[in-house]
Amino acid sequence: MNFDDFDPPLDPDAESLAYKLQSYLRSKSGNLLELITLNHSKDRYYWCIMSKKFILVNGDCEMYFLPWKKDEKGQCYVYAPYSFAQGAVFLVPEEEIVILGAN
Repeated sequence: MNFDDFDPPLDPDAESLAYKLQSYLRSKSGNLLELITLNHSKDRYYWCIMSKKFILVNGDCEMYFLPWKKDEKGQCYVYAPYSFAQGAVFLVPEEEIVILGAN
C-alpha cells in the first residue's frame, strides 16, 4: 500500500492562495481576528467602505471583528469573506454584534 496517495502535496499556487487568505484573518500584530455574528437573522443592508455603497448582508453570516477605531456614529468595522476571492469591510452598529471569539 502506498500512503503517498492519501496525502498528496498541495499545489504551490493553492498553497500560496491559502496563505494569502489566512493573512486576511489576522491583525497587523499577528493576532487572530475575533469571529462575530449578528444578533438577528434578518438580511439587512450595511455600508461597505470598499465599494462605497450599501450591500445586502445575510443575517446568519459569520464575520470578523476588526480592531479599528469606531466611526463618528459609533459603528464598528467588520470583515466578511464576501466570496472566495474577495472580502468586504462593513460598518455595523455595535449593539448588533455578538462576539463568538477566536475560530
